[in-house]
Amino acid sequence: MTIRCPHCGSPVRIRGSRWECGYCGDFGNISSLHPSEKAKLMQAATPTIQVTVTVTDSSEEEPPRRFSRAELEDMVRRWDFDENEWACRDLLIATFPEAVSLWSEKELAEMDTMDLLVETGRREPETALEMAKLLLNTAEEHLQDKEVASQLLNWDMYDLLVSDDILPLLVEELKQDDRLAHQLFQRAYVDRPQEAILNACGRLGEKELQRKLLELLDCNPFPHDEIELESDEE
Repeated sequence: MTIRCPHCGSPVRIRGSRWECGYCGDFGNISSLHPSEKAKLMQAATPTIQVTVTVTDSSEEEPPRRFSRAELEDMVRRWDFDENEWACRDLLIATFPEAVSLWSEKELAEMDTMDLLVETGRREPETALEMAKLLLNTAEEHLQDKEVASQLLNWDMYDLLVSDDILPLLVEELKQDDRLAHQLFQRAYVDRPQEAILNACGRLGEKELQRKLLELLDCNPFPHDEIELESDEE
C-alpha cells in the first residue's frame, strides 16, 4: 500500500499519527492527507477475519449398519452375504444374546463363526449345539451345495462337532432329531465330523443309532471317502 504526499505526490513514510515526504521534505498529521490516502490507511487498519472451514468425510464416521435378526436370518437362508459377510456369526449373536454377553462388542467383532462356536462350546456346550443347529436349519436348502456344506461342516462347525465336550450331547440329540441326522449324514460334505460322531456312538453304547446313521450315509447321493469305525475290541 502506497500513501502519497498531498503536495508533490511522492510516496511518504507513516510514523504513528504523522507522515513525512522524503522527496519534498513536507510533513504533517494524518488528517492533512488527501481523503483518498486517509481511506487507504483506514482500510489497512481494519482487522481481517479469516474463517477456516474443515470438511470431514462423514462416511468415515458413520457406524457400521446394524441388521435385525430377521434380516440376518434371511441372508443365511438365501446364503447371500453381499450386505454382511459375517451374517452367520451375527445371527448367532442376535439369537443368543445372553450367551455372547460374556464378551465385549470388540471381542465379538474379532471372532469369526468358528471362534464363536468353539468359545461358546467351552463354556456352554448345550448352547453351542443349539447355535450349530440354528445355522444348519437356516441354511438347510443349500446343504446340497458342496461349497455351502463344506463351509459349515468343514470350517465353521468342524472343531465343535469333533469336540469331546460336544459329542455326547450331539449323540443324544441325534437319537431324537431326525432332521439333524439327515443334515449331517445325507448332505454334500462327509468327512471327519461324521466319523467322529459314529465312533462316539460306538463308545457310548449307542449301536442302534450308529446303525441308523450308517444307513443314512449309505444312501448319501454325494461321493465321499470311506468312514473308518473304531474296533469294539479293547
